Amino acid sequence: MMSFMSKREYLIELKRKYFKASKKKKIQLLDDFCEFTHYHRKSALRLINNRLPSKWKHPKRRDKYYDQPVIDALLILWRACDEICAERFQPYIPTILVKLIECGEITVSEEVRLKLHQISLGTVKKNIQKIQRRSTIRIKGTTRPGSLLKNQIAVRYGDWKDKDPGYCETDTVAHCGESVSGEFVYSLDVIDLYSGWSEQAAIWGKGELATKMQIDKISERLPFKLLGLNPDNGSEFINWQLHRYCKKNQITLTRTRPYHKNDNPHIEQKNWTAIRQLIGYRRLDKRQQQFLLNDLYENEWRLYLNFFQPMLKLKKKVKNLQTGKIKKQYYQAKTPYQRLLEHPKTTQEQRDMLRSVYKTLNPIKIREQINQKLEQIRNTLK
Repeated sequence: MMSFMSKREYLIELKRKYFKASKKKKIQLLDDFCEFTHYHRKSALRLINNRLPSKWKHPKRRDKYYDQPVIDALLILWRACDEICAERFQPYIPTILVKLIECGEITVSEEVRLKLHQISLGTVKKNIQKIQRRSTIRIKGTTRPGSLLKNQIAVRYGDWKDKDPGYCETDTVAHCGESVSGEFVYSLDVIDLYSGWSEQAAIWGKGELATKMQIDKISERLPFKLLGLNPDNGSEFINWQLHRYCKKNQITLTRTRPYHKNDNPHIEQKNWTAIRQLIGYRRLDKRQQQFLLNDLYENEWRLYLNFFQPMLKLKKKVKNLQTGKIKKQYYQAKTPYQRLLEHPKTTQEQRDMLRSVYKTLNPIKIREQINQKLEQIRNTLK
């Protein structure tokens, strides 16, 4: 790149040649000058035709609006949210900032606070560094179809007609490593379709009774009544144990179409964000690992996931009739906790309970406790 002095010297030499040259030569000289100096053609002509300035001024660099204190605070907030994507993180910045200030985890000036409230999605994207924690290990699906009750359990695909909290999708995730032989731990995953509230539990194998017992425990932990359950066709779900349990507790039990994962899109996404990102693809084949995992799921993880992890929710799909491309539009990212507070059918008692739990939580402390328990699980792998 040319320095300012060399540009000045080039311009002086050009002016000597330019006014004596023919029209064709002038065009060539101007083209060369614009190519080497990267000036716009109009700016170059003004420099050539006007007097050479006595002092060649260096352009002033504009000071950064979002200076280092703002970026440092932004990264603290981002790490407290488990380094989620900018689309989910940016709308949640004011909320997590207030929470961390209340917990005494961060201190910011009034200027920094205002700037964090104003920061745009594009600026957030530029300043956060995404850490991809994907594994190269891939295993085949471990779903084995249940042969019983297929006529008694209705097939559901498409959106639920009811939009109230309580209608959930469920699935299991295998912690088998690279081999599905022998016995190992599975993670049971349940997500509410309206709010995104999710619960996890560790089970040994995929026994019918163990699955039913953990679903019962999860239903007791939910801040709302479990109204509907939609699993795949795995034998751990399509059995008399779960069928009788749902009938007794007035839970609508449906199932997806075989070999159609997109019938349960919410739980398939949550399997990655809530389980695989946390645990990975290592093999867990010890009873101790199941107990440690359940301790994590039942305490810190569920609180961190549902109170401090904002989620995007699809609003609508718009198809461009000319190109055929589909553009997705989303509601503003919110946590399951925030969505439950906003729902008109959430009772005042439920709101008070959720707010009282939220006041006691410190996301950074919870994250430290999660890392300690993950380290205990990793130590059992050695």
